[in-house]
Amino acid sequence: MTDEERYTFSSLMTLLIESERKLHQLYETTAEETSHAKLKSFLSDSGKNSLKRMKMMQRAHVENVMEMMLEPLTGLNLAGLLATIDTTVENTRVSNIEKTVILERTMSELYASTSPKIVQISTETSELLMALSRQSMELLHELEQYITSG
Repeated sequence: MTDEERYTFSSLMTLLIESERKLHQLYETTAEETSHAKLKSFLSDSGKNSLKRMKMMQRAHVENVMEMMLEPLTGLNLAGLLATIDTTVENTRVSNIEKTVILERTMSELYASTSPKIVQISTETSELLMALSRQSMELLHELEQYITSG
C-alpha cells in the first residue's frame, strides 16, 4: 500500500467494533446450524462473549472519544487483517466453524497490533484490546479442540 493508513481513535474503534460484530453474527449462525450439543453451547456462549466484547469497546469508545485529539494514528497496517475478515465471512467454500477459527485468529492479531498504537491516547483501551486479544486466542484454542475431536 503506497498511502499510509490513517485512523482517528474513533474510526479505529468503529472498525474494531464492526469486526467483532461480524464475528458475533458468524457465531450465531454457526450455533444455529450445528446439531452437536456441546459445540452448539460453546458457540452460543462465544457469541454472547463477542457481544460483551463489543459493548466493552463501545463503552471505551464513548468514554474516551471526547478526550481524544483528532491527531491520526498511523503505522497500523490494518487493511490486510480487515480484508481477511471480510473475505472469510463471504467465503462460501469454507465451513462456518472454520470461519470462526480464522476470524478469532485475525481478531487476536487485530487487537494485539492495535493495542500498542493507542496506549498514549488511552491506556485503559490499550489494556482492553490486549485482554481481548488473549481472549480471542483462548477461544481459538477451544475451537480447534472441537474441530480436532470431531
